[in-house]
Amino acid sequence: MFSVDEATRPNYYKYLAKLNFEAAEAADRAVGDFPGYELAAPPPVMTLCAHSIELSLKAFLLDKGVSEKEVQKLSHDLVTCWDRCVENGAEAALVDRNVLAIISDLLSSGRLRYGEQSELGRVPVYGPLSDLCRTCLALCGAPSRADIFGA
Repeated sequence: MFSVDEATRPNYYKYLAKLNFEAAEAADRAVGDFPGYELAAPPPVMTLCAHSIELSLKAFLLDKGVSEKEVQKLSHDLVTCWDRCVENGAEAALVDRNVLAIISDLLSSGRLRYGEQSELGRVPVYGPLSDLCRTCLALCGAPSRADIFGA
């Protein structure tokens, strides 16, 4: 077992964000073609993507000097996390705010766990959701596969 402290937490979040996205990619390949998911990403895939986005945004904030306590207070509200990122230098136009709002609502409300629609009345398809993940991973400087495997 390893431990994470204040100094290593941003890099740990970046690594976990990358792992969540890699798992989402694998899960989408495995279950994305199941009946019923032609128009929406499967809930396990959305959950992994939501966690990747959350960890990426929080890593960015920690790298910008926002305290761990402040970052933790953001909880699972990805829209508020993104707004704090913009306040700390992220370019507002980088993300599709509509996709971010939907996945944020699904994550923070617990609807992902119970198969319910967002209060916004929609669920994201995998393409735009995976694009959002990639953007957030790049924003925080998450490691690439080559970084992880030393290739």
